[in-house]
Amino acid sequence: KMDPAVLSPAASAPRRLIFHIGDHKTGSTAIQYAFARGTVRLNSGGPFYPGQLAHNYLRTHMKMLAKGSADKQQDAGEALHKLARKIRKAGAGCSLISAEALETVEPQSLRQAVDRFFIRSADEIRVTAYVRPHLSRLLSSYTEQTKIGLTSESLADYANRMLDTGKFRYHPRFCAWRSAFGEAFILRPFVKAELHRGDVVADLLRYGFGEEGFEITGPAPANESLCLQDLMRLKLLQSHMQQHPQALRHALGWEFARLIGTLPPPAAPVKLQLHRKLAQRLHDAYLEDARAMDHDFFGGDPLLETELDQVLKVSVESPQKLDPAAHLEAEEIRSLTLMAQMVSGMLENSSVNWVRRFRLQRIAALKDGAP
Repeated sequence: KMDPAVLSPAASAPRRLIFHIGDHKTGSTAIQYAFARGTVRLNSGGPFYPGQLAHNYLRTHMKMLAKGSADKQQDAGEALHKLARKIRKAGAGCSLISAEALETVEPQSLRQAVDRFFIRSADEIRVTAYVRPHLSRLLSSYTEQTKIGLTSESLADYANRMLDTGKFRYHPRFCAWRSAFGEAFILRPFVKAELHRGDVVADLLRYGFGEEGFEITGPAPANESLCLQDLMRLKLLQSHMQQHPQALRHALGWEFARLIGTLPPPAAPVKLQLHRKLAQRLHDAYLEDARAMDHDFFGGDPLLETELDQVLKVSVESPQKLDPAAHLEAEEIRSLTLMAQMVSGMLENSSVNWVRRFRLQRIAALKDGAP
């Protein structure tokens, strides 16, 4: 049963709660690992991080509250009430909820949940997001979708689909977030030169938390980006997993990428890049949105526009081949195919919850200080 007091105004204790809502591909994993490991220390005390990894399950709760059945709404409400109570009882000066999946939630849905469940958890509640420049985000998202087995389409086809859906046209979405939360909404550019100390974790602490005194200890997070050769290895693996549920392919891709991060890189890694004709078309398509973002969110500094120009400058003349055979030797493809078929057969074992198992392996590695 809901506690009616959760609707009451916050007490007088100076507590802050920060909702970090993404975007995807803006260092969310580095933030979550740092806070889950407990390697962040504030001079003012804390922070409190109520989770083992991320809070991406909150996306489902928000959607159930908005459109679910009565039972689903009750389940979601109870889960949010439990999380809010946990934060309130911790009594920390600062608490963080980090869920890049909230990028896809309607801003008013989160605002309603904050007002209903979290108002007594803090005196000040902020919502912080990071935005990655358009073409960098497109390339990174394409890599991610390939990694988790969600797409096998060409880069050009993926780019065209994103244009059709408007997914990377930022301005309307971030204006909606600002409308929902006003000055409590903080948007930062995911541009290394603009990040505090060149680091997204430090930047979140400085601008999202508003903290000037803090310490980040422990190892730096492993580089999550996959070179083209490793991406093709993973693409080959995923091509043999299509009969498995998407959740399992997602978890498998993440585990593969995590293990790659523990190994030395290839001798001559190749970077995924746009070819010039496609880059020019995308540059022109996103230019108006980049300028609107720079004007309304970054004080007129041409941050996103400059990044658009830069990707165009470094684009390659011809499309890269995104076929494993173009980057891997025939013998390696044979070996990988054999191993992929063996792995696929092992994953047929329904007595094991493989998604949970892969997640627990990530958590165990996190506790051990591994990437």
